[in-house]
Amino acid sequence: SSFKKTTILTVAPNNGRLVFDVRVHNEPGRDSIVPRKRAELPPRAVIELACAIANMIEVYDAERRVAPSVRTLATSLDGEALAADVLSAPTRRLPIIVESTIGKSPESTLTGALAIDLIGIAHVVHVTSTDAIAGFNQFFGSVILDRNYVSILWPKPEHPSTIATSQPSREQIVDPILAAAALQPALAVQPLPRAMNQSRPTSPQITDTSTATQLAMLRHEIEEHRLHIEQLDEELERTENDRDEFSELLEEEQIRVEELTTEISLLRGRLSAVILQAVDLEAELERAKPERVLRRVLDAVNRARTECVNLEFARSAFETADKLQGPNPRGDSGIECFQVVQDVAWRSDTFPSAGLTSYLRDTSGLDFVARIGEDTINRHGSWYTITHNGESLHIGAHLRAGKNRTLNRIYLHVDSNRKRIVVGKIVAHGPDSTS
Repeated sequence: SSFKKTTILTVAPNNGRLVFDVRVHNEPGRDSIVPRKRAELPPRAVIELACAIANMIEVYDAERRVAPSVRTLATSLDGEALAADVLSAPTRRLPIIVESTIGKSPESTLTGALAIDLIGIAHVVHVTSTDAIAGFNQFFGSVILDRNYVSILWPKPEHPSTIATSQPSREQIVDPILAAAALQPALAVQPLPRAMNQSRPTSPQITDTSTATQLAMLRHEIEEHRLHIEQLDEELERTENDRDEFSELLEEEQIRVEELTTEISLLRGRLSAVILQAVDLEAELERAKPERVLRRVLDAVNRARTECVNLEFARSAFETADKLQGPNPRGDSGIECFQVVQDVAWRSDTFPSAGLTSYLRDTSGLDFVARIGEDTINRHGSWYTITHNGESLHIGAHLRAGKNRTLNRIYLHVDSNRKRIVVGKIVAHGPDSTS
């Protein structure tokens, strides 16, 4: 090969901690212009040495220990914790390789061996459940992890990346991480103390230098802790502000609920008074003019024929109304329904069939259905056809009036062109129980 390979292992204090740095340098063996060689892993013996040192010395990347082992995510909370590491750990230096191992054995994973090979360069995480994937994506606020792909969660401010193939090669996963690691500056080594350069150092001088170094290391560590405490104070302040805002919103909603509860109580009282007044008026009417009291649905139809002159009534309307009995036949199926329909009959230009539904519901509380389904017409077409004045008319449109056992349906023929409404049938329900 035209390159000379040199492996350099450096152990030195850095930012208040004892750290080690392993680098493999490839230098051209002669002064020729040759292509740059890609970054490679150090020899196996060096990797084993790094693993041994990592097991012996506790080295941390943010809050996570650097170790030659795979971190496993099995629950939704595990996924949320990983997302929190990515979003809320500004001091994290190493990328995180994430692979879904759902349906895979430990031997068939693509990244299991990388926890050792990339010791000190990257963390390796295996996700063993869809709950963990969903927990991460929901906490992160974006779909990053997928059970079919390998993702690399880079330190801030770099965005995560996903290898867009379900079976990536080892080089596709390792090369971008090695290339990024090779760009990192070498570990800064502090110069030797001045006392070490003297030809005849004395014991007091060595002791003073060692104390000064330890003091400098302690100052670095204190500064790191101070910065971390400031970050925690800022996060606590934001949390307290959010809590105060939510408390204010909760108090406002509680006041609103109390106001609505009071208003509902007042409305219920008024409704009870109106019901009692209606009962008294009905009793008075029955005493004064008993002939005006409608005791059957047929009575309502007969009176509607005389009072609602803008409506037409087919013979089938009287025949079906005569068969309706049951409790309180004078309910919503009475004369009031026909009076409302009569009012609408002359306003079909303003309230066509498409607008009758909302108009009748909002003004009179009536449920209007403009048509029946095609399947019902095909199966029961004859029932929805009546004969009136020699004409064969379709009566698909209908009003639903009343509730529960007093629910009746008034089937109508609505002719918007001729502004004509014919009352065809009055029944509890049509031949199809769903109509």
